[in-house]
Amino acid sequence: MRVRLKHDFLRLGALALCSALAACGGTPPVQTGVVAPTAPIGAPAGAFVSPSLADENYVLRAKDVVSVSVLGEPELNIERVRIGEDGAFMMPIVGRVQASGRSVNEITNDVRAQLASRYLRNPFVTVNLLELGSHIVTVEGAVDQPGVFTFEPGTTLLGAIAMGKGPTEIAKLDQVVVFREIGGQQTAARFDLNAVRTGTMVDPLLQPEDRIMVGTSGASQAWQNLLSALPAFAIFTRF
Repeated sequence: MRVRLKHDFLRLGALALCSALAACGGTPPVQTGVVAPTAPIGAPAGAFVSPSLADENYVLRAKDVVSVSVLGEPELNIERVRIGEDGAFMMPIVGRVQASGRSVNEITNDVRAQLASRYLRNPFVTVNLLELGSHIVTVEGAVDQPGVFTFEPGTTLLGAIAMGKGPTEIAKLDQVVVFREIGGQQTAARFDLNAVRTGTMVDPLLQPEDRIMVGTSGASQAWQNLLSALPAFAIFTRF
């Protein structure tokens, strides 16, 4: 019972915090942009390789955008299609194509097999990832330009702060919180930007739909309560 009450209290506190920040500074203008991947500070040379749109091992998600082409069959080509919330897209003749949770190569093989069984002999199919529509991060609080940004796989917390044009003068660099959904549960982890920059704390890779809040001096009691309940060493904790 105590654990449940604590979780409820933290959830309410986080909601109150977001409302308080919005009330103080107004609703920040939504900004979009793509920032190149940022390697963790202190990582050995060559130890951090960031995937890109051309990475064949990337696992697609809902909202990503792909193209499909079938050699010699222009009526089957799809110049641009966004993967739906159900994780699929529609293709002529083939019908529903499951895409979320699969790589480009897996989707290519699936489409090729379905066309070969129904319509074409030895079809040549190409599937390309055009846009990482699922990779959205929200940067809020004491940064120069709060907003919602797209990012490439491999971008880290420092990259997200850079998207917001860096902390403001009143930012508390040891009060940076990343909110993240893990296994259907809302979690949060606290980071110290000074420690991240010097390599004494991990620079975490961003995950789709992360929310980053940079604290300020004189922040609300709800924010202080949330911080006091989080471990100091970048551990994602359910709230």
